[in-house]
Amino acid sequence: MKTAPEPVTATKGELRRAEILAVARKLLVREGYDCFVMREVAARIGATLGNLQYYFASRDDLLEAVVRAEFEQNQHELAELAASGRSPHKKLTAITKHLIEVWAHEGGRVYVVMSLLALHQRRFRALHVEIYSSFYEALMPVLRERGNQACAAELLGRARLISTLIDGALVQVPDRNFLAQAVAAVLRIAEE
Repeated sequence: MKTAPEPVTATKGELRRAEILAVARKLLVREGYDCFVMREVAARIGATLGNLQYYFASRDDLLEAVVRAEFEQNQHELAELAASGRSPHKKLTAITKHLIEVWAHEGGRVYVVMSLLALHQRRFRALHVEIYSSFYEALMPVLRERGNQACAAELLGRARLISTLIDGALVQVPDRNFLAQAVAAVLRIAEE
């Protein structure tokens, strides 16, 4: 008889790292990049700066970890939506609405900081390319599943256009009607 696998328990270090990331994310999205300071994060977790630097050597290391954690969460959520038993049209609608909902709130603030830093720092430019490329790759099968017979380059272009539309819609201080229009535009792009 098969037994269920033992649940994986996190080590003390993994739990501490997760706590640091949660506090750092909260500081970043609620108080902004200017307040995203190592000493402030250390104070909020009740640690010394040296203890914090054991986990993250620099502010950029910590920020990159926050961005990656945000992205991993988003990718997990998108994978669940893409694997749902919904029709392809409903999958893309659900993914678009979910991204708008997440990015219109705290999640978008994490990506905006990364995007702005990508304009000036090679490290964050590479992270930006990596994250958006992974997002496009995750979106392309959903577009193909909709019966779209476009080549890979065309699907990539549509995935990029969809991402651009969502990113741009969020900067517009949207209302519900505007967000509904953005979702409809995404679906039209997927159909072309």
